[in-house]
Parts: sequence; C-alpha cells; structure tokens
Amino acid sequence: MRQLSLAALSILDAGPAGQIVASAAAGWNCVGLRLNPLLQTDIAVVGHVEREAEVIGLLEKTGLSLLEIGVFPIKPDMDVAALEPVLAFAARFGARFVVCPVEDADETRRLATFQRLCDLCARHRLDALIEFNPYSACASLAEALKIVRAAQRANAALVIDALHLSRSGGHPDDLRAVDPALLKLVHFCDATPFTPGAKSVDELRRESRTARLLPGEGALPLRALLAALPADCPISVEAPSAWLAGLSATERARETLRATKAFLATP
Repeated sequence: MRQLSLAALSILDAGPAGQIVASAAAGWNCVGLRLNPLLQTDIAVVGHVEREAEVIGLLEKTGLSLLEIGVFPIKPDMDVAALEPVLAFAARFGARFVVCPVEDADETRRLATFQRLCDLCARHRLDALIEFNPYSACASLAEALKIVRAAQRANAALVIDALHLSRSGGHPDDLRAVDPALLKLVHFCDATPFTPGAKSVDELRRESRTARLLPGEGALPLRALLAALPADCPISVEAPSAWLAGLSATERARETLRATKAFLATP
C-alpha cells in the first residue's frame, strides 16, 4: 500500500504546527511540512526554541509521520551549509525527502549546488528530489532528469507533481522511460484540462499555489500517473484549492482526505 500524506501547501496558511494539528484531526497519519521558509508569510521553526518545542511536542503527541520537507530552491547564491539545522531537525522525525525546485539557469553552477545539497542530505539519510515546473529554471521532466543523472548521487531523485507534469506538456507515459528508482514521490492533485499556451507564467504560478483541484475533480490522467509510478511510491496530496479557501485548515485537510480516498477506492 502506498504511503499517503498531506503536503504542506494544501494548508500552508496554518503553519507547521497548525498543519500537524489539522492533519491529525482530519485523520491523516502522515504529513509534509515547510520547514525552510520560502514566502514572507512562512513561519520559521528551526532556530526558534519555542516553535521547535511546539512542533516536536505535536509530532510526538499525534504520532504523525513526517514524509517530506520543503522548500529548498536551487538558487545561484544558495548557502547549502546553512541548511544543516533544518535537515537535522527533520531527520530526527524520520523525514525521507527534501523537495528542490530549481531557480538557477546556469547548468554548471546549479549542478554543483545540487551535488553539495545531496551530500549534506546524505549525512541525515534524506533524499534530495528535483521538482520541475513550467515557470522555473527547470521546466520539464527531461531537464529534471538531466540534473539528477548528472549529479551522480545515490540520494538524488525526482518528485513528480501531477499539475506540473501536465502544464509542462508531459504525460504519465513519459515516466515509463525513467528508471523507477528515481521516481521517489508524487505530488498528487487534479486540474482542468491542459491547453498549450493558455496560461501565462503568473497564471501558472497562481494555479499551482492556490487553484488546484482535489483528486477526481478534474481531468488529469491520475490513474495513468499512478500506474506509471512504482507501486510503493508515496502519495503526497498537494491540492491548495480556491474552492476550499473559506474553510478551516482542519476542514480542508478532512475534505482533501475524503476526496483522495474516494478517488483511490474507485477503479
């Protein structure tokens, strides 16, 4: 059976502590957390004693497993060594994956940065996963695969985002040519049909962050996607939905779990 987790982006506004509380109350047994702040609104936990203690206490109290942490963009000025406290904190709770979008167009530099990050992650038994998306410096599956292969690190792999695969013009069948060992995680959601060139970069970014659909609500080939992935590839449901924005974090987490389980239970 695939591990099922709620990604941080689905209820990002709740913050790490709130994400744990809401996920547990909704019935999830696994969660992803944004422990490396990306947006100004993101809450920093590591390095803040009271926040660290709160997250530690909640993870221990709820018994939730920690699957992934994010987000670690590969940037020209990325200070890899400075990330060690966050990685060590996550590893303490058995986290498996670090999610890495790419924001450096220089192929030589970004590869070297990613290799350093892989080496640091390896010390904490974490896999570093490249995430492609059509509005980043790594816009396609082919580009992401090139980086992972060139890294030549045993813990370098891919996260496949259902929305990004669609919006980059890809299809689940494309994954069948990829070494299954590199397909470590799927970010799962649904969306409207893909129309080439229909959305601007800003619209793609906005859709990704605020307007995804829950599994089964849209037109993405999700069953084909699951069939193309290894049978044990964990599912992290990343579905921030404008339709649910008025609900509490717990209600959104509960509705996301309901829709996901209903989709997975239907042949």
